[in-house]
Order: sequence, then C-alpha cells, then structure tokens
Amino acid sequence: MMLKINQHRLVWPFFLIAGLLLSGAIDRQTRDALKVQHILKTIERQPPQTDDKERTAEITQSELNAYIAWRLAHETNTVINTMTVDLLDNNHVTGKIRFDAARLNLDAVLGEALDFDFKGVLVNGDRKARLDLIALSLCGQPVKPQVLAFVLQAAALYYGSAVSGLNDWYELPPGVRRIGVRKKGAVLYY
Repeated sequence: MMLKINQHRLVWPFFLIAGLLLSGAIDRQTRDALKVQHILKTIERQPPQTDDKERTAEITQSELNAYIAWRLAHETNTVINTMTVDLLDNNHVTGKIRFDAARLNLDAVLGEALDFDFKGVLVNGDRKARLDLIALSLCGQPVKPQVLAFVLQAAALYYGSAVSGLNDWYELPPGVRRIGVRKKGAVLYY
C-alpha cells in the first residue's frame, strides 16, 4: 500500500513537467504566425462599422515575417522560396524575396539564384495596396523593375493566373481598409 502512494507521488510531477514542456512546444515563430492569422480572421468576421471610426490592429515586423514564412511553408507548389520584409517609417518597406528559378524555368536565363532585394513605399487605395519601387537589385546587382516584372509574369504563367504588373493594385485581406507602416510594425485599419 505504501508503495502505491509513492508511485503516485512520483507520477504527478512527471505529468506536470511534461505539461509545462508541451505548452512551450510551439516555437515563437509559429506562435507569431498564428497570432497574425487570428488577427486577420477576426478582422474578416467583424461587422461593418456604423460610424466612421476606424478600428486598428497592430502587427510587429517579426510577427509579419513569421506569418509570411509560415504561409510559404504551408503552400504547395510555390515559386517563392523565402521572403522577409523590414518595415520602416512613413510606409517605407525594404525586403528580400527568393524565387525558385528552376521551377519557373528561368535558371538558364537569369541563373539559379533569383534573390531580389527591394525598397519601396506602400501606397493605399480603396481596400487595395501597391508597392512603388524605389530600388531593386538581383543578387546584389542593381536591376531595372522590368526584370522583376518578367519573373512575376513567369510566375503568373506557372500558376495559370492573369499576368499583373508591378504597378497594379492588390486586394488587401478581407475587412482591411488600409495598412500603415512604421518602423518595425504595421497598423491594419478596418
């Protein structure tokens, strides 16, 4: 009888420790990505405001990059390997994007590495946005925006979707009216 009591006393700390370890098993990047996904779904489900007062949600740069990486990891058959952004003041954005040159059949023309560095200004429209490029480089060498436009056209053909240009407007996530960018963070207005 005494042996059973001691076994139970030894077992419950094991479960307590295991529970604590498992609760921390989700890494920070996954937690940040799921936070952004939750914010976007919450905004999408919000009923329209009856007054003109905008509501806001804030996302940090690290949360946004975690969400981008998480989305890319869960996409099947994507032509983008990686993408990261740096959020700066006054809606300025810099970043890096790596395309899969072989999947786009562009490796013979542009080389195996399609690593673009970009800098631009996020411009908001009617529930749409676009990035006005200021600077663009491919593998560290300055290139004209037409090079990126060519890669985007190849990606559109790969996916069988309509070809869009660099200056086209892109729909914001459902419910989001506009996005403000400041150093290390973004504000979603809805």
